[in-house]
Amino acid sequence: MPIHPEEMEPLYRRLFDSRRLVVVSNREPYEHRWSEEVGEIEVRRPAGGLTSALDPLMQALGGTWVAWGSGEADANVVDRDNRVRVPPEDPRYTLHRIWLTHHDIHRYYLGFANQFLWPLCHLRPDLTRVRNRYWERYRRVNQRFAEAVVDEVRGKAAAVWVQDYHLALAPHMIRARRPDITLAHFWHIPWPPFDVFRLSPQAEHLLRGLLANDLMGFHLPTFADNFLRCARRLAGAEVDWDAKTATLDGHVCHVGAFPISIDVKQYRDAATAPGGEEQMARLRQRYAPNGEMVGIGVDRMDYSKGLPEKFKALEFLWERYPEFRERFTFIQVAVPSRSDIEAYDDLDQKVDRQVWQINDRFGTPTWRPIHLIKQSLPSDRLAILYRMADACIVSSLADGMNLVAKEFVASQVDRKGVLVLSLFAGAAEEMEDAVLINPYDPEGFGLQIRAALSLPLEQRRASMDRLSGSLRTIYDWMGDVFTRWGEISSARPVLPPVEAADTLTAELLEDGAEAGYLD
Repeated sequence: MPIHPEEMEPLYRRLFDSRRLVVVSNREPYEHRWSEEVGEIEVRRPAGGLTSALDPLMQALGGTWVAWGSGEADANVVDRDNRVRVPPEDPRYTLHRIWLTHHDIHRYYLGFANQFLWPLCHLRPDLTRVRNRYWERYRRVNQRFAEAVVDEVRGKAAAVWVQDYHLALAPHMIRARRPDITLAHFWHIPWPPFDVFRLSPQAEHLLRGLLANDLMGFHLPTFADNFLRCARRLAGAEVDWDAKTATLDGHVCHVGAFPISIDVKQYRDAATAPGGEEQMARLRQRYAPNGEMVGIGVDRMDYSKGLPEKFKALEFLWERYPEFRERFTFIQVAVPSRSDIEAYDDLDQKVDRQVWQINDRFGTPTWRPIHLIKQSLPSDRLAILYRMADACIVSSLADGMNLVAKEFVASQVDRKGVLVLSLFAGAAEEMEDAVLINPYDPEGFGLQIRAALSLPLEQRRASMDRLSGSLRTIYDWMGDVFTRWGEISSARPVLPPVEAADTLTAELLEDGAEAGYLD
């Protein structure tokens, strides 16, 4: 049975009793910024499904969230310990902010996290940038996050949930100071095969950091198995394949697959909100005034999303099958991302050129084949676009999950659209009723788009019914993680809260110096 949001608090309490929940992530759930209009501080909720989903849970549980204070007015509202109670209108939990300098952002975030780990995990080692200063700063920032967590759980029983690839070293650093607490980590991007991950000069250090968790979560069983192989071959862990565990230095790390999802109700409610029909009519008049079919794509401007490959397939469609000219219009929402990184800037320029060339080649005075929207849109506007679309095209070259596919299905309340989905998006393992494509084969991709657009309405609705019926929610995902984590925690020996000797900094600096990582 699906788990509902209001069930999350009693589920957590039953599994973890009085343990204080501490969420640790790079991104924060609330930003404080100066309002240009009135010159006062305003609060903004950064876009992101994870932060949006975890915020109600934290409000219910009253724990602590440790994150980078990225808002320009964040420092103006915290206390002397860098804490602020949120949400501002009805404070329920504590947000502990970590401050990053310009060098931290450039080397830890844009550098090691997004110019090394991101391309490596998305099977693009050719785009990795190996810099000692990036690694050193990544390690130091992870240490600051770990110290903030230790400070928050001082003398208390706690469950610490670390998020994503920005904080791979933090679990080991926390464990060294607080061996009694329970730790889980969710890796939101793919974990690459052994032959790719071993290209990392810091592979063993990263694995040791993650193996300090009690539970290590991934989207797919393939990613979990890749991690276990790397743990055995690169860190020397003892792997039990039946139990899906890796034991290193006496500590057992359980590894599991937990496919993430979305707040399905949020998108369905937004798609059926009052005025939705009128909004769709206006959008169709704007983008498809001649009554043509409409396709939608929603992606970050990232090389893992396969935007150039998508446009090649569309170009093939309009070239080979001219009957789709002035009959099928495509809207691509491309959210700007990491523009300070050369590979992203190159991609942005390439996409602009492709769209201009396609529109110049096939467009007419009354019809533009591709409309490129280079901005982030709120979820309620996206839901209307999804509902209006006859097809949604997801062309990922490598993706941990890809929630756009699930947002589209949740918003398709009229059940007339078709999901065209890359085989290399994690969502493809759950959504077999989609039209599956290989983005590396532009002609085959184009033919599948044609097939999708040619499906009779009855087949579209039958496919969408099956996709919608199998759609799990982000609360099901949280429930799965908490249930498994709670089972593991209850089986561990109960240790009283302790404060280990603070030898962490010297130990890690020594490790880094021996590996030649220090500047």
